[in-house]
Amino acid sequence: MSTLALAFDLGGTELRGALVERSGDVVARVSEATLAGAGSEAVIGQIIALAGRLLKEHPQARVIGIGACAPGPLDPKAGIVIGPPTLAGWHNVPMIDILSRQFGLPVRLENDANAAALGEWRFGAGRGAASMVFVTVSTGIGGGVIADGHIYHG
Repeated sequence: MSTLALAFDLGGTELRGALVERSGDVVARVSEATLAGAGSEAVIGQIIALAGRLLKEHPQARVIGIGACAPGPLDPKAGIVIGPPTLAGWHNVPMIDILSRQFGLPVRLENDANAAALGEWRFGAGRGAASMVFVTVSTGIGGGVIADGHIYHG
């Protein structure tokens, strides 16, 4: 099996996990309702459990990193989820530090709308465009901007 990433989409209603190839192909996926009102420790426990399920089902997987997205506001460089309104008890949670210690892997964190914009730009409707805007309406409302091939943070 090729090298893979563990990917997590933390939403206000659903938590999704996947094993993903560099090409963007999804090898396996799992999901469950987010324990949004239970606080950050409970939800991070869910992320760890979902990772365990994926890795147990695919013991040959060679995971080289973790990508996680979460609702904002967050600081992707510092790896901190600042205080999303859809998740109770999430105040300055150092998500990158927690997950990298747990798994011993590099971790990247991105705003969920920015991650969706990047996915559409690289693999979907925005493929081939130099710049694009992505709008999402779900548990929350958000957007992402790709400008000259880069995610705009600001």
